[in-house]
Amino acid sequence: MTSLKIKVQYFAAIREIANEREEFLEVEERATVLDVLRGLAKKHGDKFSNYVFDPQTGTPRPYLQFLLNEESVSKMNGVSTVLAANSTLAIIPPVGGG
Repeated sequence: MTSLKIKVQYFAAIREIANEREEFLEVEERATVLDVLRGLAKKHGDKFSNYVFDPQTGTPRPYLQFLLNEESVSKMNGVSTVLAANSTLAIIPPVGGG
């Protein structure tokens, strides 16, 4: 199977957990957003995994936003959206303030 290069960008709290602003990954062709998130959880450990995934359901937490090439994956196929070569996946936690 062919692999694709993608970029993952981290914002706010998830940036601190991942300890980087962005990273480049090689993923399998036809990989989904969920596949990438699972791979990142393995790479970055429990703190990342517990922040991104609900431990009871195993699904990404609803308060996180995932943008693929600056468009919300919720407007596509959610975390089942398939990535293309040179895609940029942004993980955006809720932003507080007032």
